[in-house]
Amino acid sequence: MNYLRFFVFFTGSVCLIHAASCQLYEYPNVPKDPTENIYFNDTVSDPYQWMENANDPRLSSWLLNQKKISKKFRRKQKNEEDLKARLSGIYSFTSSTASSNYVKEKRMDSSKYVFKRQAKFDNQTPDLLYKIRNDKEYKTLVKIKNHKLDKNDNPIIAEWSVSEENDLLAVQIAHNGVDWRETFFYNLSDGKLLKDTLVNLRSTSFLIWYGRGVYYSSFEKRTTSNESLELPRGERLKYHEIGTKAADDPVVYYNQDTTGANPLVFHYLGGKKVFISHPLLVKKKLYKALGYFDLNASQSFLLHDIVAIPKNYDSNFKPELIIGDSVIISTDWNSPNRRVLIANLNQLNTFREFIPEYDMTLLEINRFGKNKVACIYQKEDRNYVTINSIDGKEIKLLSFPKGKKVNSFYENDTTKKYSDFYVSAFYHPNLWYQISLDDFTAKPSENVIIPYDHSKIETRYIKYKSTDGTEIPMYITCLKSIKLNKKNPTLIYGYGGYGNTISPVFNKEHLLWVLKGGVLAIPSVRGGGAKGSAWSQMGRRLNKQNAINDFISAAEYLVESKYTNPQKIASNGGSHGGMLVTAAAIQRPDLFHSVIAESGPYDMLRFEQFTVGGISANLNEFGTTANRTDYENLKSYSPLHNIKEGVKYPNFLLITGDSDDRVPPLHSFKFLATLQEKAANSSLYQIYVIPDAGHQGALTNEDWVDKILFKYSYLYSQLGVEL
Repeated sequence: MNYLRFFVFFTGSVCLIHAASCQLYEYPNVPKDPTENIYFNDTVSDPYQWMENANDPRLSSWLLNQKKISKKFRRKQKNEEDLKARLSGIYSFTSSTASSNYVKEKRMDSSKYVFKRQAKFDNQTPDLLYKIRNDKEYKTLVKIKNHKLDKNDNPIIAEWSVSEENDLLAVQIAHNGVDWRETFFYNLSDGKLLKDTLVNLRSTSFLIWYGRGVYYSSFEKRTTSNESLELPRGERLKYHEIGTKAADDPVVYYNQDTTGANPLVFHYLGGKKVFISHPLLVKKKLYKALGYFDLNASQSFLLHDIVAIPKNYDSNFKPELIIGDSVIISTDWNSPNRRVLIANLNQLNTFREFIPEYDMTLLEINRFGKNKVACIYQKEDRNYVTINSIDGKEIKLLSFPKGKKVNSFYENDTTKKYSDFYVSAFYHPNLWYQISLDDFTAKPSENVIIPYDHSKIETRYIKYKSTDGTEIPMYITCLKSIKLNKKNPTLIYGYGGYGNTISPVFNKEHLLWVLKGGVLAIPSVRGGGAKGSAWSQMGRRLNKQNAINDFISAAEYLVESKYTNPQKIASNGGSHGGMLVTAAAIQRPDLFHSVIAESGPYDMLRFEQFTVGGISANLNEFGTTANRTDYENLKSYSPLHNIKEGVKYPNFLLITGDSDDRVPPLHSFKFLATLQEKAANSSLYQIYVIPDAGHQGALTNEDWVDKILFKYSYLYSQLGVEL
């Protein structure tokens, strides 16, 4: 599958400065409060609980001292400029030859308007520009500076939705990267901002045009001084007609769960039907339900439930396609690898099997032109696609290369004769193909030029045994010429939660790491979705230690197989992955040299107290301290609560956004303060705080580049890799 043109990447070398192993670090003294929390007669000291209050003046002083530590470390790094040049070369070259924008625009060639984000300077978040499709010049529509709340505010355009019928645009604005949003409306005919404004929306909110208005979901107004840490409550679906007061918008549906623990999930498949996964209360018993309502200009609302199962069933139902008076649904109900059902839109719990469960995991089901659907599956390290007729019968089975992932395999236009999809990998850019919707033959869409020889790199798919003997899959990407001499710098990346799987995807920073002789290892630990929902369950809640053990065992395998040694291992993970790599390093400090943990929850006893930590998805993933068994389990692996006095832990770099309201930075603050207080000071424990950033990371290009340079400069210097 060699549809690329390749050039050998020019390399040079720069010597790095290594910190002496005997160096001792001085950390600032931190105020401690005599705070204690009691769980089932177990008293737990929490001296840094005051850090949960972002307005505490002691916190700004502590953060200033931490910034001095990171600046001092950074001044010693001599590799940042060279690293910047290397990454800049890879980014500019591969970006200029990528075809994704071309194909994306081609797929949307029937739309009237074209939009793009653009920033004049690297330290600004982008404006939104637009044009009528055949026009040559773009015009500025949304000037982001006009949405600043004050001089310290950093707004960003999160999403937009267009009504071409009425030449209107709804733009969602987030401030400082938080999950809360406002929605503004623009007239595309003259580019003017309208008076209409919607507030109290979130990143999960639903918004769709109907007539000269929008259906949208919002929450109760936040009221406390620490409002950014509140659990969103009072979710409701409203209808807003352009030109009317938003305060008068009629509520067409209330979430029956007023606690905020079970939010609504909306699914729009086109047409006039909107599906809602929602909690259903019947005779004081809670059910998980899937229903739908019909869009209509009068805003009348009638929810028709088609699926309802007891809340304690850990199964989900996702609507995929509408066929006549039926809907196709993918589900893991009695099928851990997922299967496809077809349900009657007019009757409750009336469905039959459309496509059975196979011995491979169903990832997606999409419309594929006229009267066909495409199902994407994964088995081990290979993707398969079955193309089925509208009655569920298999027409064609396609297989794809090992260690790669098929993406964008759909076609919603039933008049098309051809469609486009792409294949991704860990070590080359996306490769786009055109496929015939008649005979399913495919050919490359373009010739991609890359500045290195991809034939010298490979992704190996291996299996290793975890602590309990379970076989765990792992991707290992490295140069083919690598020598198993125990000396290779190795980065182990992990996530392992919520049934999510890390699939082969091109990452330019990881590519440079591999080109410089580094090993990239990505284990598919339990808790992820590599082997279906049963695999996810085996690393969830009371089984969370399995995920941690799997990650530890991945490092042990790499050492035993002579890829590397503990002094050459760094681990990295974000969000759930941040907790995973941190817990693994706290439990096995002898196995990792360095840890880069990003935006992770580290105080597992208080995680549910803040924002979305208390929603059902997180309670199902981790448990609740209101339950004794859950509490004892959470405490057993909570990174914060397992730091031991005087132990030499790996060097830690914590990265967090100072406005993150999904996993608040308080987790990083408390963990770092405890680590600096208790652990041996022969290791470097530091933090990098991204300004004005939420859970998704840096908002401006300048901040994003700075974070990447700091992170990877740290990685290269820690493991002694020359650029």
